[in-house]
Amino acid sequence: MNKLAKGAIAAGAAGILLLGGLGTLAFWNDSTAVNGGNVTTGTLALSDAVCDGGWVYAVGNAGVGAPVGLIVPGDTISKECTFAITATGDNLEADLVIPAEVTFTSSPDAPTLNATASATYTTAGGVTGATVTSANDGDIVTATIKVVFPFGDAALVNTNDTQGILSTLDDITVSLTQTES
Repeated sequence: MNKLAKGAIAAGAAGILLLGGLGTLAFWNDSTAVNGGNVTTGTLALSDAVCDGGWVYAVGNAGVGAPVGLIVPGDTISKECTFAITATGDNLEADLVIPAEVTFTSSPDAPTLNATASATYTTAGGVTGATVTSANDGDIVTATIKVVFPFGDAALVNTNDTQGILSTLDDITVSLTQTES
């Protein structure tokens, strides 16, 4: 086959491919815009806490309700704090939480000083629990925070280095954190 015939065959094949390609683009279509409109988000917040003046001995200790003087391993102390909840949102759920461990600034340093924290929550309407929804918007919540100084043990918790020291409990943060509903 000569070069002229090969060129004619290639040109014919290219023409067929072009016509076939144009045929696949021949379809009807249309589109329309949908008005996006406005969407407003909800809110989740805690007011600043208002707390009792000091720590008291918790239920289960001698002197329950008495102001804390000099703690010893095995003591549990408590404090009540109140705050307002802002919770708006159609499907909002959130949990009130505090850290399980508390930290201290001590003088002199006391490496084995250890304490754990927990809290219970009650609204003015008597609802008890840590889960908040938009139904709690505007509620005043009372958090009863307990700090436990475990009795010393072989794991070197609250041993002799904790005697006669001045310790300041660092701030305990109550958080309101959204959960997936």
